Amino acid sequence: MKKILFIFVLIFIVGCTQARDFSYGVSQLDNIDSKYNTTVETYPNNIPEIDLMINELKELKKLPLEKDQEPFNYLVDYKILNLEVERMIIKGNKYGKSGTTKFGFGCKIRPLITESVSFRNKSSIIGFEAVSLLREFVDKYPEDASSVGLSYKNSLFLNATFYQISKEARRDSRVINNFCPASTVLELYQAEFRKKTNLSEDFINNLSYEEAAPIWKELRGIT
Repeated sequence: MKKILFIFVLIFIVGCTQARDFSYGVSQLDNIDSKYNTTVETYPNNIPEIDLMINELKELKKLPLEKDQEPFNYLVDYKILNLEVERMIIKGNKYGKSGTTKFGFGCKIRPLITESVSFRNKSSIIGFEAVSLLREFVDKYPEDASSVGLSYKNSLFLNATFYQISKEARRDSRVINNFCPASTVLELYQAEFRKKTNLSEDFINNLSYEEAAPIWKELRGIT
């Protein structure tokens, strides 16, 4: 009787002890996804949560596995890169339609467009890095990648997405620099400062575009 009881206890313990392999790592990753209501391909829609999630994933990557450490690291790194992409996209969309030339524009919003372009360019650069990493993951560990719903199809979709982001950013940069060079915008700002501020004429005349742009943003209440 004692022997039978011992066997049952042993079976129970073995059954409850999960091997620290790729599946175990994914289960820990799933816990983080559940916390932030995300998936392997969806992310938080605000920067504070993105930053918190990145920190948790970096800590999770330190988790020692008995096997499958490399494929697990690929997956975590892929998630982190995509979170960094999402952060840049959110920053790039900060000004809405005022951050692009697509819907019409005035020259005074040049700094909003150039700032948006900068963040969108950064998002595409990091995005292409994520695509490259995903392809490596799928090449080296196709079964592990498939088990979490990742394949070349994902990389093709993401590559097309980041290409479009990069293309539109380049277009906005070209248009704003062609129609609204910094020197022209500076003159517009100086004229506005003379009408709407108590800044001295000497101070206004000696401003560079880089100095004038943040003053204009503050004057317009743009943060």
